[in-house]
Amino acid sequence: MQNNIPDNWYEDFFKGLTCEIWENAIPPAFTKAEVDFLIDELNLQPGQKILDVPCGYGRHAVEFAKRGFAVTGVDISETFMKNLHQQIATDNLNINAVQGNILSIELNEKFSGAVCLGNSFGYFKMEHMQLFIKKVAASLDKSARFIINSGMIAESILPNLSIYAKNKVYNIGDISMEVTNIYHANDSYLVSNLLYTKESRKKLHLNIMCLR
Repeated sequence: MQNNIPDNWYEDFFKGLTCEIWENAIPPAFTKAEVDFLIDELNLQPGQKILDVPCGYGRHAVEFAKRGFAVTGVDISETFMKNLHQQIATDNLNINAVQGNILSIELNEKFSGAVCLGNSFGYFKMEHMQLFIKKVAASLDKSARFIINSGMIAESILPNLSIYAKNKVYNIGDISMEVTNIYHANDSYLVSNLLYTKESRKKLHLNIMCLR
């Protein structure tokens, strides 16, 4: 990958305006529909344990917990974890929220299902994605399923590369997000330049998502 973009870029990415825009981007009805699908596809029963990694601010973890599941949510963002802990306390939710990097923390229990959502699987380079899969797989009960959501796969990106390459602006409340994508074919990854703007405050991020 580019020398000026570290492999661990995601460790310091999710804070400030980045968190604020994503906490307001998805309507509740969409989350409920996703959890309906996940419960069905994971073949889950209330009371079973679910692993949500990375869980972000707990969009799915909270909905799972409200439906009677025991959830362990793992995320590296201090901002997301702080907000999730506050909601857990307020709503008395059965969620074990763990701040940390899935590549280094230990999962010391077994789960009846696991999810990796929010297009976050491609954040790691290949060997780290393999480690991620192995760690989650080792934590699952026999016949349990692991569902991964990602738009960052070659079959999705490459046929529409001209669309992805165009500058796009998304508005969420009073925050705008301008996205410019560059695909590096030789190394098989996509670089997204993100510019967040809120009331004259600007924050520039360089975001990598791998394609394999």
